[in-house]
Amino acid sequence: MDNPLEQPAPLDPLERVQAFARDLAWGVLNRDWSARLSVVAYAAGGSEFWQHNPKGHDSFVQYIETKWQNEVPDLELLRALGYMHLEPVKEDSNSRVFILSQSAFQLLEKPLAPPSVFISYQRATSSALGLLVVARLKAVGVPNPFIDMNIEGGDAWQQRIESSIRGSRYFILLLAPGTLDKEWVRYEIKIAQEVPGMTLIPIWHNGYRGEGLEAAGLSARNAIRIVEEHTDQYELAMIKLLNALGYTP
Repeated sequence: MDNPLEQPAPLDPLERVQAFARDLAWGVLNRDWSARLSVVAYAAGGSEFWQHNPKGHDSFVQYIETKWQNEVPDLELLRALGYMHLEPVKEDSNSRVFILSQSAFQLLEKPLAPPSVFISYQRATSSALGLLVVARLKAVGVPNPFIDMNIEGGDAWQQRIESSIRGSRYFILLLAPGTLDKEWVRYEIKIAQEVPGMTLIPIWHNGYRGEGLEAAGLSARNAIRIVEEHTDQYELAMIKLLNALGYTP
């Protein structure tokens, strides 16, 4: 995973909260600071917070100044969203102690930004699998994986498809018997192979056994294989696909 501390602070309020919680979890795992934050409130209405671990205080302060310009999301909002817990304190204390929760660490299981995905398939044989892939991607936060069901009437379909492939980071290819016989599928594969940094992920299903791979330039590609049409096999394939995209179940 890339270092989230090096990413710019987002502008959207909810994204800022999630980014701050993820950053704190990253720092804890890398032993830059502790999972406990103290907040001291002043009579004039101001407050400040610092790390409980003196060893990590300097790196924490530098991070706050550099990334957030000392304007971090409200800790009570992080608490409300489940990213922090509040330790019990004495009634006469003017400080509160927040502890990072498991939910904050779970944010590290997702990529920093949702991956851009293009799904190539043959409708006659792979529509159901295509819809399953789209549903699972959206469930983990990929907002708009491209599948040709997205093409609206009147769109210049060939231009739309080519631009969508070139704008994607991942090309998911659903392979069933006869898929590679289709000219448009071979065209999509050709475009994907021209894109620098593209990751091509074939998924075999519906009895496909590798016919036509060499001719399509895919013989060296590792594939996710659904060896029999069973719910467990499809679930396992989705887990492997999400892992390949950087998601940890």
